[in-house]
Amino acid sequence: MLEGEQFDMRLIISMLMMVCIKLSWAVSHQSVALVDAGSSGSRLHIFSYQLDKTHTPYNITEIWSKSIRPGLSTLPLSSITINNYLADLLADAPVDNMPVYLYATAGMRLLPHAKQQAYFDAVRHWFKNQPKWRLMAAQTISGQDEGLYGWLSVNYQTGALMDEAQPSAGVLDMGGASVEVTFPVETGTVAFRPHDIKRIRLYGRTHTLFTHSFLGLGQNEVAHQFLETAPCFNQDYTLPSGEQAHANVSLCKTQVMSLINHVHQVDKSVKRVLSKTQVKQWYALGGVVDLVKSPAFNFASLNFSNQELLTKAQHSVCQKSWVQISQNYGKDDYAYGYCLFAAYYYGLMVEGYGLKPEQPLQYLAANQTADWSLGFVLHPQSFE
Repeated sequence: MLEGEQFDMRLIISMLMMVCIKLSWAVSHQSVALVDAGSSGSRLHIFSYQLDKTHTPYNITEIWSKSIRPGLSTLPLSSITINNYLADLLADAPVDNMPVYLYATAGMRLLPHAKQQAYFDAVRHWFKNQPKWRLMAAQTISGQDEGLYGWLSVNYQTGALMDEAQPSAGVLDMGGASVEVTFPVETGTVAFRPHDIKRIRLYGRTHTLFTHSFLGLGQNEVAHQFLETAPCFNQDYTLPSGEQAHANVSLCKTQVMSLINHVHQVDKSVKRVLSKTQVKQWYALGGVVDLVKSPAFNFASLNFSNQELLTKAQHSVCQKSWVQISQNYGKDDYAYGYCLFAAYYYGLMVEGYGLKPEQPLQYLAANQTADWSLGFVLHPQSFE
């Protein structure tokens, strides 16, 4: 063999090895897009991940995200409106023939089934003409699945799913139209309703979870029901009736508790089970995190307690007039409800779920996926 031929052979072998490496990477690295069509807005997430020998995802990384308002379920049922909405949400995403799943949550669950299907028909029609996307599903997910995905998302990012030495956390997801509470339980410690139990096996471990969703108890739905409740808004805030509000957080909490425990019976559904759990670490997702991070409350660390939230509301935020609040925090669309939301979250978590007022609640850092979407990638049935 001539020297030049030896060089060419080495080059060919090198090129073949590179092709094999790229093919191996393509097999083990996957990408998927998820549209979380929530009650307040829609969020596009694109994740890359690898698969282990059991085809379980790992090394999950969010490589793109974008959010828009309002929620899909609030749009007029017009093909032009929905087409423009989806085009805006998915514009500029770095994709090429990528699978996408559109999952709607509680805002859509509040609608009649026929109307939900009309929205999804419009969504499917738009995607038919989008060669960059392969729509795999467009549907409403259950509150239980939303709670399960949120639990998976948090515990994957904390490392608890793969580290047996690290206890699993409980997760409190506070949405606009619903709330979910999910935490590990031990069988035999308390009687469960079968509907509230989910079992999932990941990374060689089986997790038994209690998960319950309360439709109609999300922040937006609660706000709609208490807009005329004077103790729930800052002094001099004008209620829809024209009357002036007079903030009293304790009285507001009493009013809201009639909805939480008397109507939705949160305490009867959760408190007994939660009292038997060994969970020490709790994570919050959603609206309550936005509240504690807002400039008015300004919790600087990645944790807070319900007692701290209520105390700050009583002594710092709700003693101010609406003029002061609107001047200082008027850019926050939810500033009007600071007092209501603090009372509501305290009542839900402490008097509803049964958490101790001083229980530390953590939330994810800004560079982590702070919703249920990552958990979708982990769920074995997600791509079936």
